[in-house]
Amino acid sequence: MRGSNLKLIYDVSLLQAGCNKNAGRSGIFFTVLNILKELVKREDVDLFLHCSRGSFSDVKQVLNKEIPGINFQFLIKNNFFYFYNRLKEIRRNASKRQDYLKKLPSQLLIVLFSPVNKFITSLELKRTAEEYDAFLSPVYLISDRVMARKYVILHDLIPRLFPKYRWDIWGPGNWLYDLCQTLNGDDHYFANSEYTRRDFLKYYPQINSEKIKTALLACDDRFKPNLSNIEAIKEKYGIPKDKKYIFSLCSLEPRKNLQRSVSTFVKFMIKNNINDMIFILGGEHYGSFIKKLEADIENFGEYKDKIIKIGYVDDEDLPALYSGAEWFTYTSMYEGFGLPPLEAMSCGCPVIVSNNSSLPEVVGGAGVLIDWDSDQQHIEAYEKYYFNPQLRKANREKGLARAKEFSWKKCVNTMVETMKKDCNINSKSDTEKSE
Repeated sequence: MRGSNLKLIYDVSLLQAGCNKNAGRSGIFFTVLNILKELVKREDVDLFLHCSRGSFSDVKQVLNKEIPGINFQFLIKNNFFYFYNRLKEIRRNASKRQDYLKKLPSQLLIVLFSPVNKFITSLELKRTAEEYDAFLSPVYLISDRVMARKYVILHDLIPRLFPKYRWDIWGPGNWLYDLCQTLNGDDHYFANSEYTRRDFLKYYPQINSEKIKTALLACDDRFKPNLSNIEAIKEKYGIPKDKKYIFSLCSLEPRKNLQRSVSTFVKFMIKNNINDMIFILGGEHYGSFIKKLEADIENFGEYKDKIIKIGYVDDEDLPALYSGAEWFTYTSMYEGFGLPPLEAMSCGCPVIVSNNSSLPEVVGGAGVLIDWDSDQQHIEAYEKYYFNPQLRKANREKGLARAKEFSWKKCVNTMVETMKKDCNINSKSDTEKSE
């Protein structure tokens, strides 16, 4: 085995989504960012950043803000790629709308510039077999022109399993669909949970089970109990200061089971004659679902004011909102990992989650787990926490302990040690043993 650093290419294209405070700063964005933060710390990794999608300047802006002083080296940094991919986006959207006045010119330009795209990419990537050991993509498929070992992080199969909810990103030209068409038995993969690993092996049996490894995600270090500015944050988001609240944070879409979560909350209050609680919905909405949700809330009559939508929540405000909640509700139909419950537990907030997909892996025995499609179990879970402060306290403590089992350092260590082993590179411990 050779005793040198892992020469790693890491794709940071998705970081451009963090330029603005909106839904782009999602769980996958923070996954890409936190993996990068850990890779930067490692002395046994020579890191090279790859940016072939979107705007190089936007990615650089995010890097300078999120990792001040980072010493980065880009492989591909020409804004031609932003222009080229923007053309493909215009063509895709025009096709959906049957807007041929935009589709035909964009198609022509794509044909004209495609050879240029391939040529520039080849210039940058043809050296990878000789100069780099591995290419790690946290989201997108890796070009077949990359000759280094390829590793892709797999997050979930939501668009395939729930196409009626995510039809817009399950088809040719969409990143996950295109990635799934390239899954094979030669490349290597990391799954964000054991459930995700099993799902991909089930639906894509061509993957070599020996080449897909689970690397559990984590949440940012800022998530810890913190009530120092809770009153100011309540005022900022229009949350009544004289009410206790339960909290939910997710994109407002059908898969998150929000219609059932809020309707059973109202049933819970009516059944038990409760008037001191409100339900806070954080997160931006997706598609037309918001109209259905708002129609449901409007039908709650005198209880409609007990459901408060606060929209996108700034990163710095989340720890306090988690910490101040009586409990956190996240009864999704399916999750590849589910970062919000882990964030809530890290802040000492008791959680109610679904007992499906990856959520039991995250929560373990530290929360209340229920069937996502059971109204009765939702109501009973609310009652358990509301009427049993001892249970809330116990699950706060269990949640804090459980959350400590997850860390980005562990996640990245799993990835790096796996890649070094595959590339026949001594790990630090191996080198120390030989000295």
